[in-house]
Amino acid sequence: MNDYVQALLDFVNREYDAQTIQVLELWQQPIGRRVAEGEAVADIEVVHIEPQRAWLRCSENQSKFRPGDVVRLNQGNPLQSPCFACELEEDRGTDLVVRAGYRVGFNELAHRRGWVLDRDIVDVRFLLESALAQLDDGSQHSQCVSGILQGRVRPSFDSDAARSARAIVQHLELDGSQAEAFVQAFSTRTYYLIQGPPGTGKTYLLAYLAEALAQRGERVLVTAFTHRAINNALRKICEVTGFRRTAKIGQRLRADDLTWGRGQIPNYEHLSDSPFDRGDTGFIVGGTCFALRTRRLRDVTFDTVIFDEAGQVTLPLAVAGMLAGRRHIFIGDHKQMRPVVVADHTPKWVARSVFETLFERTPGSLLTTTYRMNAEVNAYPSQRFYGGLVYPSSDAHSRRLELGGRPGAFGALLMPTPSSIFVEVGHSGRGMRSPEEAAVAAGVVAEAVSRGLPPTEIAVVAPYRAQVRLIREALRSRNLEPSGDGVIVDTVERIQGQERQVVVVSLTTSDPGHAAQRASFYFQPNRLNVAITRPRVKRIVIGSPRLFDARPKDAEHQRWVENFRGLYESSHVFVAK
Repeated sequence: MNDYVQALLDFVNREYDAQTIQVLELWQQPIGRRVAEGEAVADIEVVHIEPQRAWLRCSENQSKFRPGDVVRLNQGNPLQSPCFACELEEDRGTDLVVRAGYRVGFNELAHRRGWVLDRDIVDVRFLLESALAQLDDGSQHSQCVSGILQGRVRPSFDSDAARSARAIVQHLELDGSQAEAFVQAFSTRTYYLIQGPPGTGKTYLLAYLAEALAQRGERVLVTAFTHRAINNALRKICEVTGFRRTAKIGQRLRADDLTWGRGQIPNYEHLSDSPFDRGDTGFIVGGTCFALRTRRLRDVTFDTVIFDEAGQVTLPLAVAGMLAGRRHIFIGDHKQMRPVVVADHTPKWVARSVFETLFERTPGSLLTTTYRMNAEVNAYPSQRFYGGLVYPSSDAHSRRLELGGRPGAFGALLMPTPSSIFVEVGHSGRGMRSPEEAAVAAGVVAEAVSRGLPPTEIAVVAPYRAQVRLIREALRSRNLEPSGDGVIVDTVERIQGQERQVVVVSLTTSDPGHAAQRASFYFQPNRLNVAITRPRVKRIVIGSPRLFDARPKDAEHQRWVENFRGLYESSHVFVAK
């Protein structure tokens, strides 16, 4: 086995070992602690049971779980029977649906209260190991994929395809940077990268690309790290283009996620169940890279594989996807959320996303027009993270917050201008919780809602689950429910890909030592970028300037602190009374 493949294999094994230790240590904690950390849901009642599904109800759900997560249903101790490995299929606040795991059934599950849902882990290393073994088999295709990842193969283009692409874009509603990216991606013989900063329409562009390739007679796979991203891309394809030869291959996770304006995207367990067989052409399917190593999609070859959210796809996972396709289009943004990596790795490059890895050698196209943020909201992230190259569209440029009613205590923060605000709150010594900031955040939200802004147009972002809970409690005390169709209150990880009219960011921490110790997490530029680029018209950052006194030991982390200081200095500062 060559050194490159061995390094990726070591990464896979170290990650699994670290995740296993993390979960086992979590299970040793008291239930209350697991719940407080968002890693469990307690006091669950089983309300309905089928052989492969169970419907659950709880009094409160503050977990980090998302549909598709692997969980374990137990009586308080995940290591003791009765316990059931399962997958979270639906999360509707206090109502949950779980699907039995592989070779697991719910025949012995009892209708009673007192169940607990804990995070679990499933060993899928064999799927990635099989992909890495194929990468090392010496075949021409494997050598091409390896060459792309190691920089020996660069993008090359077909001139005839480029001419066809330029003719196609004349009939599409694309801006200049989107049109150029379309032409390059459509005509590449090997691979191409499209960097999509926040609000620049990358999924919209993906839809046109996938449809055009399928219309050319290609077999197109759309893949991503999460089912949610895949489903979102498939919906966008149907909504934007109306192309009907589209399907999802995989378990039936949240079928409502595949509903679009004029119908439902079909979901098949295996490609063989679909109208598209191995010899068919001119279709689009969505599926995970893992599915490519199972009976769902194994041995199916695609003309083009499109990776969405490629900034979150690890190299081993990318290998599994790339081996299934002749050409590859990577759409993402390495300046936003990175792959979830638990262990420390040497060499460092093995933990990077496929997008960041390829971007260092061939940047590809940058989408430069944001249709989300107005000029003032866009200014700082554009300058700090994108070299000042991202500009608002003409419609977004002068967009402002317009509220009715009489201004209250927070009226100055909710005026049409300024759009980028920093609220100084006088506290110190705070770590993961700040009641002072929670009170300000809840006050701003309550006034905005009372003056006519729909709760669904507001999001509140905080770095820690403890602060999220505090803000939710503060909102409930004002008779605002922060869940379901209400105000979103969550951590940065949960809010990527979303946008709202108004976004409130609670920085929470005012203990410089605490912040310095957690600098690799807290000050990470990607997390800051995601947090401050969700709003369309108003960004209100709440924090204590004491945070800027943090002095991390690592020189890179020290530079990260300056990103926060720069945000403060670029904003209109108000002092909370």
